[in-house]
Amino acid sequence: MNTHSFFHFLLSEILLIPFCVALFRLRRIDKAFYPFFVLLSLGVIQEVVSFWLISRLPHIGNAPSVNIYGLLECSVIFWQFYCWNSLRSFGSPLKWFYALQAGSLVVWTVCNLVFFHLNDFDFPFYRILYPFVIVLLSINEINRMITHESRNLYKNARFVICLAFIIFFLYQVLYEGASLASGSDQTKGVNYKIISLFSYVNAFVNVVFVVAVLLIPRKRSSAFERIFDQIGDDN
Repeated sequence: MNTHSFFHFLLSEILLIPFCVALFRLRRIDKAFYPFFVLLSLGVIQEVVSFWLISRLPHIGNAPSVNIYGLLECSVIFWQFYCWNSLRSFGSPLKWFYALQAGSLVVWTVCNLVFFHLNDFDFPFYRILYPFVIVLLSINEINRMITHESRNLYKNARFVICLAFIIFFLYQVLYEGASLASGSDQTKGVNYKIISLFSYVNAFVNVVFVVAVLLIPRKRSSAFERIFDQIGDDN
């Protein structure tokens, strides 16, 4: 691995900051945000595995880990929206949760196991589709908060996380599109600029995740506290 690749790996390791903060606060945070902690954990594992594959097995590369991580990331984020009760906007939350998970698994299987291989990046349809769905769910959740929440949204962990999702996954769609359009030549033009900036966008989003983790509300330990919070919201 060259110096340039190692620098981008160090940028990706900024994810360790929100992960460590979340780990420190884990016992005190609202259980509705546990999937977000799982997401951070998966991200840390993925970065380490990806670095090891690229440095130790360059003939294989990190395509298998990236493709598998995409499925896990999508599943956990759908779980997070379910825990936030965001899916009720579309009908039965549980039915939509199962439908999204099943649809994601089917599309991933077709893209990575049936028609194409797990160890390449040749067909990015799944890596474009699921970020697009997550962006739509994030926009829906933000709209729901704007309509129903009276608190300052910038101090709301859900709002910050959804905003980070929108930034990151919109750029991932651009990144995958640029990679597909440039083919084997990814060294010049607009596509090169989009591809080369991905690590910086990822680092910025990880910093936003630090803010989000710090804003996650504390766990309500009793029914009395939940009733008190509800009265405060109504006022």
